[in-house]
Amino acid sequence: MKKWVSASIVLCLVIMVGAGCSSGKTVEPASTSAAVSAKPGATPGEQKIEKVYVYANGGNLSSVTDSSKPEAVEEVRKAIMDKIGIEVIPIIPPKGSEDDKLNIMLASNEPLDVFNGSMVLHQAKGAAMPLNDLLDKYGQNSKKLWPAEWIGGWEALSTKDGQIWGLPINAPSAGNTVLIREDWMKKLNLKMPATMDELEAILKEFKEKDPAGGGKTIPLLTNLEELNYSLAAGFMDVGYGKWIDADGKVKPEVLNPGYKDFVTKMADWFKKGYIYKEAFTIDAAEQIELIKQNRVAVGAHWHSRELGNQFALQANVPEAKYIVADQLRGPKGLTMTMGGPVGNGWMISKNSKNPEAAMKYMNWLQTDLDNYMLAYFGIEGKNWKWVDKTNHVYERLNRDYLGDLIAAMSFAWTIQFRDASPQNAPSFEYYKNFLTNPKTAKKIVLFDEEYKFDSNALAENIPTLNDLNRMIEQETIKFIMGARLISEWDSFLQELNKAGMDKWIAAYTAAYNEVK
Repeated sequence: MKKWVSASIVLCLVIMVGAGCSSGKTVEPASTSAAVSAKPGATPGEQKIEKVYVYANGGNLSSVTDSSKPEAVEEVRKAIMDKIGIEVIPIIPPKGSEDDKLNIMLASNEPLDVFNGSMVLHQAKGAAMPLNDLLDKYGQNSKKLWPAEWIGGWEALSTKDGQIWGLPINAPSAGNTVLIREDWMKKLNLKMPATMDELEAILKEFKEKDPAGGGKTIPLLTNLEELNYSLAAGFMDVGYGKWIDADGKVKPEVLNPGYKDFVTKMADWFKKGYIYKEAFTIDAAEQIELIKQNRVAVGAHWHSRELGNQFALQANVPEAKYIVADQLRGPKGLTMTMGGPVGNGWMISKNSKNPEAAMKYMNWLQTDLDNYMLAYFGIEGKNWKWVDKTNHVYERLNRDYLGDLIAAMSFAWTIQFRDASPQNAPSFEYYKNFLTNPKTAKKIVLFDEEYKFDSNALAENIPTLNDLNRMIEQETIKFIMGARLISEWDSFLQELNKAGMDKWIAAYTAAYNEVK
């Protein structure tokens, strides 16, 4: 099952703009001034430079192989110090072992203030401190930055007693959707579909009219997971996810009566040749190649599958463009699913020597986009520049500085700026218009509960969990591809019972009752 943007949609941005590798070292400055005059954002009368140790595990230093130049990091560090009177000391994680290094540091006396942590792991294990008082005193702008309509951000980082343990990073999101070649729709004089029947009619037209030519047109390209999250909710009263049956028990998606209707429709589409015959056997890289080859008319995918590769496609087909089928509805309404909150956020270590300065720094980063850009991308005019400041479009000038000092990364900032690379523009538009939009997707039933479940306990209580998941995936694909008849669906559900579905239901129901 797809994790709903764990470390991140923010990380999607990171990967696009590039970042540096990690060394596993704490980067101490060459020298530190003993005192400075009062700085904007500092406590009135404060003179002493405050140090904040930041564990750089936001994701931006783990995606590529280069690293920042020490002199560039020092220049950014001094610029931040001049503005706020806080000296940021980055702790660069060893690449591939970020979590291990963090856990060691949290269990030791090594200096550490800010880190990207988990409620299930770090808060539950007592590694983080509550932030309520710090937020009240020094974090007002962090409170303001997070949009009020993004329900689930703060909630996922809070406990029942009202204590807040981190600053939210990612909002609940709907990343899977149906994307259609707009240029081919215009060529065939087709309108944006609003119903499943209209979408089916469009797939039929694409198959018969073959806009790619030579019989190469693929009416619909997808895979099972992304097909589920893009379309299945249209056949159910709820978003595609675990649900509560009339008996009060938590049931898996496959037991939802509407899911059988969905699989029946997909099987019909596959039989008619609308779904690519190898859709469920090829990997993501192979699917991307088909998109770049100008063969895919409609995709039911994670949005960046088509949108992130549209620019490469346009190199050979300049008019090619994918658009979101945002008006699409199934028999039971919206087809897209919005997952639940993610319990990861920017935390302050329980052993922090200077939690006040840590909160001041994160609040400063979340106060103004210029502050955020300085810590993330470096010196304006030297490391990066605005190409269109009004619309917050920037261009990186070099890779001397790659974000060693950034913390408090937030999707609330991600949607407010983008790099100038044309290949990234379609994905950023999706971020802004659809990813967190509750008007275009159904929430999962356990929106407020599932992120609190103890996955380790569930695995222990369901010995056949992996076997069940594999069985559901494999057999569902067989039904869609016609290897099994839909008339065998009830027999399939009985097979799941024999494989341990009763233990699955009992374990998830117990987890739900414990946290709800």
